[in-house]
Amino acid sequence: MSKQVDVAHEVAKLQQRVEHLKKRVEKAESKQGSLWALWEAIRSILIGLFIVGPVAAIIFGVLAALAGK
Repeated sequence: MSKQVDVAHEVAKLQQRVEHLKKRVEKAESKQGSLWALWEAIRSILIGLFIVGPVAAIIFGVLAALAGK
């Protein structure tokens, strides 16, 4: 019987967490508009230019130097 009570308690806790996550998702979806999408696009481009680009250039440079030996 105590296992059933424990399971019911865990299910209730999970339900609360799911409700909390649903509220957060709805809040995040309400924030998304045209300006939000534009900001996300600009941010992604900047991350690509300043983080991914130089790292890729370093990797390819090292590989080219190793291949040239």
